[in-house]
Amino acid sequence: MQNYLSRIKKIKKQLAISEEERFVAAPNGTHHKVFISNNYVIRFRDDNHKLLLREANFLKQLNHALIPKILWFREIDQLFFMVENRLTGKTINLVWKNLSKKNKENIVKQVVEFLQYQKTQTKDYIYSVNTGKKYKEFLDYLTDGVKQKVVDIKKFKQTNEIIRDLLLIINDPEVKNLFTIQTKTILVHGDLIIHNLLTDGKNLTGVLDWELALFGDPDYDLFRLFYYQECAKAYQEQGIDETFEADYMNKLITEILKSDLIDDRKLFQKKYQFVHAIFYFNALYWAANSDDPEKNINDLIAQWGKKIGAKHLRA
Repeated sequence: MQNYLSRIKKIKKQLAISEEERFVAAPNGTHHKVFISNNYVIRFRDDNHKLLLREANFLKQLNHALIPKILWFREIDQLFFMVENRLTGKTINLVWKNLSKKNKENIVKQVVEFLQYQKTQTKDYIYSVNTGKKYKEFLDYLTDGVKQKVVDIKKFKQTNEIIRDLLLIINDPEVKNLFTIQTKTILVHGDLIIHNLLTDGKNLTGVLDWELALFGDPDYDLFRLFYYQECAKAYQEQGIDETFEADYMNKLITEILKSDLIDDRKLFQKKYQFVHAIFYFNALYWAANSDDPEKNINDLIAQWGKKIGAKHLRA
């Protein structure tokens, strides 16, 4: 921590940021080291500065009040950092359970409005911030690295059955046609969980953490939200849904289904069956490389069998 504070002191001097800006470590954060003041957010990504640069360049293309603006991307002590303007509010996970019914409804409607805005931001190519690659087909993005991931997952014998089920879906030759229908791709956030959304208690005030962003399939963010709803329900059933994420996801999915975000529901369901398998597959890969792989893998296997996984496939 002291190393970061020392670097922040140098950054303030280099960028002529007022001494009154007192930076403290953010309560949330995954791969980044994040520090916030009244007006700024400083993000460090010491393990992958190229990803930080790609995220900064991606955000520079966007112009929306809910999206942070990149003020600086620089190097200090041979390490890279990004400075954004600070958006108001707290992440939704910190406050959701205490919000009024009216304010909850207002926030989920604004999330849907933001999803509708994303559909207006189109490109004629597929690009991933996380991988730094352009892809010919969206299916190529979804299946990037599958073969190597299988090797890591299969080190755990209990995964044999679930891997067989998942690869049966992923390798289905009919899948390819599902992702070649549209010619335009849209802005995709890639991780619209409540930890990445800000609110002042009444309105949505920010959408954070764009390192998984894409120009990709118009339904991809919706697929992730449907998957998050399933995960949140599992947390609720296990009694570990401390942030009331299941309640938030249920309200959001209800609002999405009332909207015009899904153009063709039959096609959406077919695509989701495939992408759902990809999400489980990637979750297994994460579990295989986690601190407690046996437990995390077994939890995923149980969830797959209980939900729409293997039983749905075999039916």
